[in-house]
Amino acid sequence: MGAVLLLPAAGLPQVLPEDDVDTWTSVPADTGISGPTSSGVADAAAPSPTTPTVAEATAPPAPTYPTDRVDRAWPRNPPWDACPRPVWPGKPSEGSPGEGERVLVIGDSLTRESRAATMRLMKASGWTPTFRCWGSKRMDWGLEQLKRARSLDQLPTYVVVAMGTNDVSWEQPAVTERRVRTMLDRLGPKRQVLWVDLDVAHSAFSTARAAWFNRMIRDVAKDRPNVTVVPWERLARERRVGRFDGIHYGADGYRLRAKVVTDSLNKRARAVARAAAAAQPASSMKPVPLVSPTPDRAPTPSPVSSATEVPEATSVPDATP
Repeated sequence: MGAVLLLPAAGLPQVLPEDDVDTWTSVPADTGISGPTSSGVADAAAPSPTTPTVAEATAPPAPTYPTDRVDRAWPRNPPWDACPRPVWPGKPSEGSPGEGERVLVIGDSLTRESRAATMRLMKASGWTPTFRCWGSKRMDWGLEQLKRARSLDQLPTYVVVAMGTNDVSWEQPAVTERRVRTMLDRLGPKRQVLWVDLDVAHSAFSTARAAWFNRMIRDVAKDRPNVTVVPWERLARERRVGRFDGIHYGADGYRLRAKVVTDSLNKRARAVARAAAAAQPASSMKPVPLVSPTPDRAPTPSPVSSATEVPEATSVPDATP
């Protein structure tokens, strides 16, 4: 028998010996199909895998964000009673009411133990949080954290302070009140500050001091409309949260604390937004951001890469437990 003309998958004619016919599909001349394959499907009908679809050709480029910034002044491997290194995220969170705004949380061991749950809830509400927390610390350390955050341009409009538990046991009331007022003065009237009150039942002395602190912080806040006191003591006792040493909680207590802090933050943000909207003239009502214009949002135009570290500070947080 003579040779057979075949059309392989590439669509080019090829003359093969008769012995090779069983590996190809012979095509009659009058079928009108060009370039058949062994499956019987014409190659000409298959789209090119490199040809972009209409949606791909018109889709906007994916957004890019700056890298996360890690505070290198914090120990790389912190001791057991300290939080991990503070991270200033490059990518903002999504959701309401936070809408990507940043929030700084400063606290002691109670913040450390509730940090993961608080971060998760804050991100789900659209906040972009940074935590600076270390067990057994007092407000002199908190003032150093404000200074460090400001030096890094990482002091946002919303700040949560959860300190005082260690102060009431070891500092004189006059010293504690002076540090509270100094911290609020340094944060200024344009920032929204949420201060978590104390729930202490370690001893009669510490319980009495905590009660004094809670009265004092509310008295100080009366003249500062930007300061909100988070009623943690009342809510914790209403829920009868268990404590194993009169100060620290179990897992349920820390989950509740995370929810109370996040709910208070969300409530305050909505109140600020309503007040700003009400202050606008009726003829110029537009959506109002939650905060005043400050560089608090994570900027967008920057290439993505792994986390970077910010320079060393001249003063390093006290590593003493």
